[in-house]
Amino acid sequence: MTQEQAAQIKALRAQGLGYKAIASAVGLSRDIVRNYCKAHGMEGYGETAALNLQAKRNAGGTGA
Repeated sequence: MTQEQAAQIKALRAQGLGYKAIASAVGLSRDIVRNYCKAHGMEGYGETAALNLQAKRNAGGTGA
């Protein structure tokens, strides 16, 4: 996975997209996207993950 793909995953996850949609957009498998998200605190359902990321940012966290 490239740095660009990782950045795309973070941005799309923050918008509430699911693993399958992100995988199609960045050209990776769903499993790679899911594992990356889990390893960086972006797991869960799309919209819920987006809200959690937003809450982390508002609390001063990095979001990943």
